[in-house]
Amino acid sequence: MDHESAIGVYSIHAVAQVTGVPQTTLRHWEKAYGLVVPSRTQGGHRLYSEDDVRRITWLKRKIDEDGIQAGPAHALLERELKKVGMVAEKAASHGAILILVAEKDPITADLEQYFLNKQGYDVHIVLDGRRAVETAETVKPDLIILDVILPGLSGLKVCSGLKNNPLTKDIPVLVFSVLDVRDRALQAGADAFLLKPIEHPRLIEAVRALLNDDTVRSA
Repeated sequence: MDHESAIGVYSIHAVAQVTGVPQTTLRHWEKAYGLVVPSRTQGGHRLYSEDDVRRITWLKRKIDEDGIQAGPAHALLERELKKVGMVAEKAASHGAILILVAEKDPITADLEQYFLNKQGYDVHIVLDGRRAVETAETVKPDLIILDVILPGLSGLKVCSGLKNNPLTKDIPVLVFSVLDVRDRALQAGADAFLLKPIEHPRLIEAVRALLNDDTVRSA
């Protein structure tokens, strides 16, 4: 997570307008759960960071769309932050390239992870579109691999959203699918497209090209 995204710049009034969460609720969440705690000015005014706004937006979506109560939603967010934080910390600790894989099929995802790990890349797997967006914003991987058919939010919508988000627009995105939707994928902002089934040498070749990674690694 970059330092600038953790600097408080938004007033509570602005955050309430952007997220749709009332100021009274923001204050209650801060006091009751202590997970989104803004910084304070010398005059005592709350200042929320970009990270804070993303977390509040995530909480509201869980509450409104998934029907989760505020308490369990905060507990879920805390677990997610710990999980993705450990992934990013692990990759950074040994200088590894971190790749986010969004794939609906756990078996296929495990195979992709296996082949990428053999090349020395760290891999984090998510199994639905919304989680892909949330994790990309939080972890900021070096590369994102998206299946087109994802639960919750399609891969093309995920790709378009990531490319229109200042926080993730510069992350290379590789889209693949059993459907020949190359043109639609590129229109959505994908940097590359592969048609399934993908042979692992082609996958590694595409990954290296997107990362400008010419390092030869042992299998």
